[in-house]
Amino acid sequence: ENIMKIQSIANVKWAQPFAEDVRIWEKKLATINDVIQVWVVVQVKWQYLESIFKGSEDIAIQLKKETNKFNDLDGRWIVIMKDTVNTPNVEAACNAADRLGQLKILEKGLDECQKDLTNYLETKRCLFPRFYFISDDELLSILASSSARSVQEHMLKMFDNCKMLIFKGESDVIQGVESQEGERLDFDNVINVEGKAVEDWLQIVLTESRRSLRTVLKAGVFYYPTIDRLEFVKRYHGMLTLCGCKIWWTFQIEDAFAKVKKGKKNAVKELSAKLSTQLFELVTEMEKDLSKQYRKKINTLIIVDVHGRDIVDRFVRDSVLDPREFDWESQLRFYWDK
Repeated sequence: ENIMKIQSIANVKWAQPFAEDVRIWEKKLATINDVIQVWVVVQVKWQYLESIFKGSEDIAIQLKKETNKFNDLDGRWIVIMKDTVNTPNVEAACNAADRLGQLKILEKGLDECQKDLTNYLETKRCLFPRFYFISDDELLSILASSSARSVQEHMLKMFDNCKMLIFKGESDVIQGVESQEGERLDFDNVINVEGKAVEDWLQIVLTESRRSLRTVLKAGVFYYPTIDRLEFVKRYHGMLTLCGCKIWWTFQIEDAFAKVKKGKKNAVKELSAKLSTQLFELVTEMEKDLSKQYRKKINTLIIVDVHGRDIVDRFVRDSVLDPREFDWESQLRFYWDK
């Protein structure tokens, strides 16, 4: 606004006696405008990087070269700000000797620090790709902390429905994970993360989670036909319950087809009646006073079972009696690959 005013003054006749002063102020205001624009950019970048390189000893140790470069830039920035405090005048501060050049050098240097930092984070993300699910600031907060518990608040972003890691007391030994619903998965092998890089032990957590889940699912699928179905639902995790039930639903249908082929013509019809009985048991269970978690498992299983029973009822109606028929092959089937 002031630049526009001074330009308007320069274009009127009565300002001719002051033409030299007008030109001087036009140049000063243009310089002030350029300096302030760069100054604000430098200040924002300095504030962001200062909290990283000055606020975290771990980052400073891991990025020595980048930290030294930032410390040099930080010293120059502090000198400029001290000069400004000592001379609290916009015109004097912005028109100081080579002030614009100094700020541009700082801007370029801070950009290089930012680029080096981004490359460092990219390296960590390549080692553990799930770091791509969190922001740079969140990843830095993890890398900057020496505590393994710093990942807790970011677990849900990196691991689907894994709310938190379960530590053994105050130690750095991880015993398992816990879901949002409060379901707990204990690892077959506990993980001691002491002395390990965060990307390394998180990869171990991922591998151990898969291994432990597979062990529990394998046991569930094995014991499914030997225990009461409601007891099976109570004993195992929600998703493992659904998966186990669908594996046995697939087996029961193909087993019924095999029985039909051997001469038992009512095998599929008998299976339909069995599935209806199982569904009735679940509905009856819902009428009881159940825990929130157990009720949710039963409710979800009812929805899945209704769909499964309807498919078998349609097979009975349409006389689908062979596993090679399209009506069966078009269904989502679950198998346990031994």
